[in-house]
Amino acid sequence: MTRLKKVLLLTVLLIISVSLFGLSSGICGENKKPPTSEEAILQEKGGVLVPKGTLVIEPGFQYSHTSRTRIAISGFTILEAIVIGKIKTEDIKKDVFMGYLNFRYGLLDNLQLEAQIPYLYRRERYSYKEDSSTTEKTVTDSNIGDITFGASYQLLYEKGSIPDVVLNFKVKTNTGKDPYGIENDALGIPKELPTGNGHWGVSGGITLVKRSDPAVLFGGLAYFYNFERDVKGYGEMKPGSSVDFSIGMAYALNEKLSTYISYDQKIYSHTTQNDEDVAGTDFNVGMLYFGASYVTSSKSSLNFSVGVGLTNDAPDVTLEIRLPIRF
Repeated sequence: MTRLKKVLLLTVLLIISVSLFGLSSGICGENKKPPTSEEAILQEKGGVLVPKGTLVIEPGFQYSHTSRTRIAISGFTILEAIVIGKIKTEDIKKDVFMGYLNFRYGLLDNLQLEAQIPYLYRRERYSYKEDSSTTEKTVTDSNIGDITFGASYQLLYEKGSIPDVVLNFKVKTNTGKDPYGIENDALGIPKELPTGNGHWGVSGGITLVKRSDPAVLFGGLAYFYNFERDVKGYGEMKPGSSVDFSIGMAYALNEKLSTYISYDQKIYSHTTQNDEDVAGTDFNVGMLYFGASYVTSSKSSLNFSVGVGLTNDAPDVTLEIRLPIRF
């Protein structure tokens, strides 16, 4: 069985087993007020905290696809139409499959602890065409990703024109396979793929939520900082920091079903090596998301979203499914 099939099978089995447990708990357990579909969306966005003493285990799966084509001309052109020399085309297709477990626990009425454990399978296909010859190679790899943990604190509660205000803080570890020391072949194609960036990092942000029945408006601003690391053979390496801005709206169709649309913009600064900027390592990632949430029982809901990349640095498309279960 291939690595991809193992990842997909484990993720599906995990989602099925946890969902069955959640459904049976919802039928046989106490008759608690079920979470609304809007709450499920806002908890995912970090704008609503889980109740005190409540544990949420959320298995999920995410897929993203990126396709890029680059053309290099070794020669010169005449009248921008006739090429004298060699034309080399590089086609790169990247697929990332990630299964993960999210944990959220309501420590206090206004304080939530959280963590995420991801596992990634990556596949990259490189295709080079120079004149009439074509070379193609596919590289795959899988490993645990960078585990994150953090806390969210509700600073203000909605009252009149004042929205809910939630402060978010996260720490990212370097448990994933880092990108340093990976060997390349004669064409410059990597022989293995990283599943993390090899650095610890921290992020802090704020999320705002304002209700206007039957819609809910939400938005957030966050800053992520990577710590510098001395890497043998590379020197002092520091991935670029990033600023993340998001805004969106959720709309309740009924008690069990809500839809939402949101826009997310991440701007990354240059990676530095020995305090010098590394060319081509600054990015601007803009994504437009469409999603829905459906409450399946008093303890569980099903969330689904599709993301479309709007900038050159963004993935072409992302798909994500989450199944939060309350305990």
